[in-house]
Amino acid sequence: MTTRVRITDVSPRDGLQNEAGIIPTAEKVRLVELLAATGVDEVEVSSFVSAKWVPQLGDAAEVFECLNTPSQREGAGGRVASPTGIGGRHDGSLTPARNVVSQDRAKALRRAMTVPELRLWAAIRDRQLGGYRFRRQHPFGPYILDFYCTSERLVVEVDGRTHFGNDQQVRDAERTEYLGTYGLRVIRVSDDAVLTNIEGVLRTILEHLREGSPSPKPPPSGRGLPILAALVPNERGMQGVLDVNAKAGRRLISKVSVFTAASETFARKNTNATIAETIDRFRPVVEIARREQIEVRGYISCVIACPFEGPIQPERVNDVARQLLELGIDDLDLGDTIGAGTPETIGALLRCFNNEIGIDSLGAITTLHLHDTFGRAADCVKAALDLGITSFDGSVAGLGGCPYASTPGKRAPGNISTEALVRTVHAAGFTTGVDLVALEAAAAYAREIVARSRAAATKGIGT
Repeated sequence: MTTRVRITDVSPRDGLQNEAGIIPTAEKVRLVELLAATGVDEVEVSSFVSAKWVPQLGDAAEVFECLNTPSQREGAGGRVASPTGIGGRHDGSLTPARNVVSQDRAKALRRAMTVPELRLWAAIRDRQLGGYRFRRQHPFGPYILDFYCTSERLVVEVDGRTHFGNDQQVRDAERTEYLGTYGLRVIRVSDDAVLTNIEGVLRTILEHLREGSPSPKPPPSGRGLPILAALVPNERGMQGVLDVNAKAGRRLISKVSVFTAASETFARKNTNATIAETIDRFRPVVEIARREQIEVRGYISCVIACPFEGPIQPERVNDVARQLLELGIDDLDLGDTIGAGTPETIGALLRCFNNEIGIDSLGAITTLHLHDTFGRAADCVKAALDLGITSFDGSVAGLGGCPYASTPGKRAPGNISTEALVRTVHAAGFTTGVDLVALEAAAAYAREIVARSRAAATKGIGT
C-alpha cells in the first residue's frame, strides 16, 4: 500500500510576511483559492500578529472574511469565482460546543491502553491506512473515542470483555447514537479480532474510510478542501481567530500555529521572550483551542542551526518538543529556519527525536519545515521520508526565507517550493493527492503578485 504524505502550503503566511512590499488583500485571497484547488491538505493563510510588527499580514481578518464570502472578484488573472467556505472541513455544526471530558483524562487513558488497543494503534499509526490520520483517546463531548479519523469522521472502538453485558451494550448503543447526531460513524471490533485477525480488522476499517462521509462541496476543481490555518503569537492573537470564526458562523479557521525555537538567542530576537516564556504564552492559547475544537500546531525554529548560536544539538530540540507535546498540541513542526540542514544532520535529528520521543508521539503528527538556502532541501526530504516523516511544509514558488539567512545585497532562497516538494515525494514512491498542473498555476500567480509588489516597493524607496 502506497503511503500518502501530507502537504501544507505556508506561502500566504510565511512566504509573504518577509516581502518588502504589501500584497493587496484581493491578491492574497486569490492565491489561497488557487492553492485550495491544488489538493494540498492545509494552507497557512495569515498571522494574527500586530500590524505594527508585521504590516504585510495586517489584513488577516479581511482575508478570511473574503474567503468565507462567496463572491465574484476581479483579479490580475481575470474575473474569478470564490469557492464557498473553503475552510469548511471541520464544520462547527458537526462538533459539540465543548468537550465535557478533559485532555488529562485522555492522556491517562492513553497510558492505560490494553494490549489489543496498543496493537491496533501501532498498525494504524505505522501503516496510516492509505494516508488517513487517526487520533487515539480523543475527547468528544462526554466521551473519549478510542480511535478517531477527523477527516472522515470515523470512530473505531475496541470492545473488550466488559462490553458484552446487557447494560454495557445499552450504553454503547447510546454512545453510538450520540456520535451519530454529529455525523460520526462508529465501527466496533473485539479484542479477539485485533489479536487473531489484525489484517481483517484493518481491511474493515479501510473499507469504511473509503466509503466516505458527508462533507462540504469541494471547490470547482473537484479536489478536497484544505484546512485553513493561522499563526497566533499569544492569547490576543487567538482572540482574533475566535472573532473571525464567530463572524463566519462556523469554524473557518480550524487550526492555529504557535511558535518558539530551539535556540534561546533566536527566541529572544524573534519573539522578545525566552523559550520558557513563549511556552507559557501558549498555555491559554491551547486551552482555548481545545474548548473550541481547533487544532494546534507548534513550530520549533532552528532545529539544525541558529544564525547566532551555530549548530543546535538534537537533544535541545527534543527538550522543547516535549514541552509542546505536554501542552497537547496536534502537530509538531520542526523548522530548519536558515536552511542549514543536510541529509546527514536531518537524519541525526530525526533518529534522536524518534528514539527519545517518537514520531507522531501522543497522536501529534510530526512535520518537517525546510528552507532551500543551499539547494539541499529536496535531499533532506528524501532522508526524512526514509525515517518515517510523512508530513511536510512547502511554499509555492519557494516564497519566503529567513531574513537572518540573507546577506547585504543578496536575499537567501526561501522555503522549499511546494512544487519541488511534491515532485520529490512522488519520485520517492509516495502519494500526495496534489495536482502539479494546478500547483504550477498557483506558483505562476504567486510569482506575478510578488514581482509586482517588489517593483512597487523599489519604486517607492527610490522616490
